[in-house]
Amino acid sequence: MTHLPPPTDDIAGLVEAIGAEAALRLFEQRGGTRLYVASPEKGDAIVEMLGLDAATRLHAKYGRGDMRVPLARSWRVLCYIAIGLSGPKAALKAGCTEKNVAAILKRHGRPAIQQLDLFARSA
Repeated sequence: MTHLPPPTDDIAGLVEAIGAEAALRLFEQRGGTRLYVASPEKGDAIVEMLGLDAATRLHAKYGRGDMRVPLARSWRVLCYIAIGLSGPKAALKAGCTEKNVAAILKRHGRPAIQQLDLFARSA
């Protein structure tokens, strides 16, 4: 996956603990719900979603028990814009309106879109 933008302040600790890509998957799949965090074992749903390393770090940060997974809409919108989605597509994927996307971009700034350099020469 392309480089994702820095997390917003409200989710920074969680993103830093489990990694940006795992956090994005967590927010997309479980945002707005409670999630039971157990000691991760191969085959667990959380391990399948996040990977063993990220699930282990999540357990280390939150311990055993329920956690509320944030929706993280602002950061998700920034991520979707950074990977090249249009404003309307980012709104659909984040579950918000185009007006919300515009407000998020105004508040946080537009993240840089990473593009492949098609003309780069190999050494």
